[in-house]
Amino acid sequence: MNKAPWINVINRLAYFIPIYLPEGDGTKIVDVAGNYYHDFRNIRSIRSIKKFICRHFMVDYQALRQHFQKRGGSGFAPLALAPGYTMVAIKTRAARCSGDPCYGFINVNIIETIEKQEKDGARSRLILRNGCQLPCISTIKTIQNALLMARDLEMKGTCRATDATLAELLLRFLKLYEQEKNGL
Repeated sequence: MNKAPWINVINRLAYFIPIYLPEGDGTKIVDVAGNYYHDFRNIRSIRSIKKFICRHFMVDYQALRQHFQKRGGSGFAPLALAPGYTMVAIKTRAARCSGDPCYGFINVNIIETIEKQEKDGARSRLILRNGCQLPCISTIKTIQNALLMARDLEMKGTCRATDATLAELLLRFLKLYEQEKNGL
């Protein structure tokens, strides 16, 4: 099986969005350095890439989505992949037909600013730290709300991970202390 070249930069993705290619529906994948790749395995490429990324980072997207909805979120849940590496869903294109994927996932930490744009159906534009500009169908307010929810979800996940790490360290310390106390 041929390995897609973007898999080598999976830990440094800036965004992945659905696009229309001459070959059909596909996904544009851009890393933080600004290099881009196209993936057009099937018409639902964006969904298969999202699943692959979740599997790579051992993230249960269904559980993440349920947690997101319990916290009041609606729509696509952000991909909280690792501490400091969260991707938020933003509408980046209009559907040509029913069932077309319209939402892409953008790395929260690479977004520099959000600007208003009224051009070619786009309502806003993301300016990224790597120099890329990404037109979006979502409004500025919708993007800001999505970013707030993503950062909140990321912080809650990071705190839980930190608490779990501290608890694990405390248990290890207690075991070492007991071993030392017993003369082992």
